Amino acid sequence: MRTEKEPIVSNTQTKTTESRSFDLTDWLGDWESFEHYLDSEDPAIRQAWQEAEQAVLANPKTAPMAARGIRTFWSMACATTSPENIIRIGYWTIGKPQSEHADVRITWYAEDNTDLDTYDYRIDHVIGHGLEGSPTYVFVTDDPNAEDSPFRWLLAIAPLPSRKAFGEGGLLSHLHFQYANDLGTLVATDETEDAGETLRNPRWYATMCADEGDTEDRCCIIRALHHLG
Repeated sequence: MRTEKEPIVSNTQTKTTESRSFDLTDWLGDWESFEHYLDSEDPAIRQAWQEAEQAVLANPKTAPMAARGIRTFWSMACATTSPENIIRIGYWTIGKPQSEHADVRITWYAEDNTDLDTYDYRIDHVIGHGLEGSPTYVFVTDDPNAEDSPFRWLLAIAPLPSRKAFGEGGLLSHLHFQYANDLGTLVATDETEDAGETLRNPRWYATMCADEGDTEDRCCIIRALHHLG
C-alpha cells in the first residue's frame, strides 16, 4: 500500500494541461452502472441487445465477442466488482468537493442504495493514453479514513458526450473507470524515464451512465455502442 503523499507524475505536460481541462459541470449529478442495462428485462432493452448481438455476429471481425452472448461479453468487461470489493456498485452521486484541495466529491452506492463510501478526490495526474487510449484522470483521496478503502484511487475518462449534450438531443453521457486501494494495482510505470504508464488491465471497462432519461434513451446507448443507426 502506498503511504507517501507525493504525486506520481509520469509526464509533466500531461499533468498540467489535461488537469486544467477538467470541467466539473460534466461530472455533476447522479450516475448508474451500465450493468443495469445488461441485467434489464425490459422488453425494449432486450430487443436492443438482440439487435446488437445480430450485428456483432454478422461481422466476422466482431463475431467472437458474441460467442457466449453479447451481454455476457460486456458483463465481464464492465464488472464493477474488484478483488478488493465484492459488492457491485450500483450508482454514483458526484458533487462539488468540500475540501479546497480537491476537485470532485463522489459517493459510491451499492445496488440497494447503501452508501459504501463518500470521498473528496483530487486529480493526482493524467495518463495520456489510458482507458480507450484516451487521457485518463488519476484521482486520489487524501481522506485518512480511506487508507484501507478499495475506492482510494480512481481512474476515469471524462464523460462522453458532454453531460449537457443529452439536453440538446444527444446521447446520455457515460464514462469508464477503474479503482483500487493502491495505484500500483491499476497502472504500471515503465522503468525508462518519461516512458509513461500503462494500464495493468486494459480490458476492464467498468462504466457509469448518466442516471436520467427513459428506456428509449438507454436503448440508444446500446445501439450506439454497436454502431447501429
